[in-house]
Amino acid sequence: MHDKFRELLRMESVNMVTSSSAIKLLEKYKTAEDCREVGDEELYGYGVSRNGINNLRSAKFNDEVYNDQMEKLNDLKDGINLITVFDELYPANLKNIYDPPPYLFYEGILSEKDDISIAVVGSRSLSRSGSYTVIKLSRELAMAGFVIVSGLAMGADTAAHNGALDVEKRTVAVLGSGINMEVNVSSRNTRKKIVDSGGAVLSPFLIDTEPAKYTFPARNRIISGMSLGVVIAEAKKDSGSLITANFALEQGKEVFAVPNEIFNPKYEGGNNLIKTGQAKLIMGIDDIIEEFPDRIRNLISPAVRNIENKSVCFNNETEEKIFNILVEKKMNVDELSEQTGIDTGTLMGVLFMLEMNKIIAREPNNFFSISRK
Repeated sequence: MHDKFRELLRMESVNMVTSSSAIKLLEKYKTAEDCREVGDEELYGYGVSRNGINNLRSAKFNDEVYNDQMEKLNDLKDGINLITVFDELYPANLKNIYDPPPYLFYEGILSEKDDISIAVVGSRSLSRSGSYTVIKLSRELAMAGFVIVSGLAMGADTAAHNGALDVEKRTVAVLGSGINMEVNVSSRNTRKKIVDSGGAVLSPFLIDTEPAKYTFPARNRIISGMSLGVVIAEAKKDSGSLITANFALEQGKEVFAVPNEIFNPKYEGGNNLIKTGQAKLIMGIDDIIEEFPDRIRNLISPAVRNIENKSVCFNNETEEKIFNILVEKKMNVDELSEQTGIDTGTLMGVLFMLEMNKIIAREPNNFFSISRK
């Protein structure tokens, strides 16, 4: 059932053969036994060193780890699955980075929508204003059609996931531990919401892997690898978020940062990314969306429309319906009520919210039109 996983684990047991080389070899030769028969020159071409070749030639493959993992996977609750880099549903963005994780354990549902992902990360000790900013950005990015990716840690990660969940949009969490480990109690409810809403929780580590110093940078690399870009909220100069930003830069991804108080060391990391030109300063989602090519912007949800270069986000389908009507021509309340089938009392409440958000404008005689401000 998981033959590819077994072969990856066999190759993983060979010292000085990188996972990148193992993936390329198995893609062509299918089994670890076949890989050891490949000639030296060809193995060099796959990036295997002389010592690695010697180790591969002399390796005694066994399936102890594979059998242990399969037993543990079978004992876990329903809904936790395993995928390898060779499988069709493996996240496309992640597969295209250098040295992608060879396998992922996951809970929930993998989706092609994850090709249009953006990571939102930041401090675990998020300020009140930082929490507001992260939630608002994540909500609007999710409404715009991006899948929100983060690390399910306290602070910015949880705020990012909850921002997407607030507007009933997809979000994906990447763990810095085995899929069965509970890093902190506060993440339990968020994790359940992510899975119940049709999102996914991923782990690149074997079952029962405890969180450790090495696991979190590996997790951060996957967060950026899955995404088209990374948004940095609050970040100190030694913040783990900066590791994510550096991975994103290495992977050729876009990096964005929220500006903060210039004399507060709590924000030094994010501000410095802006200062050095490594990240683009953002004041809203327009600053993010405009950095992506047309092929990405064309996939943005209908919930975001561009009117004179102004991105518009809606809180529900009713707001979008009214907006689409007013794009064609301005109307008064009675005409809108007739077109939408919404009673005037309810309609006035929706119009008030659209007007407050400067999406529409009120004109004389109770007419409404698209705001040009």
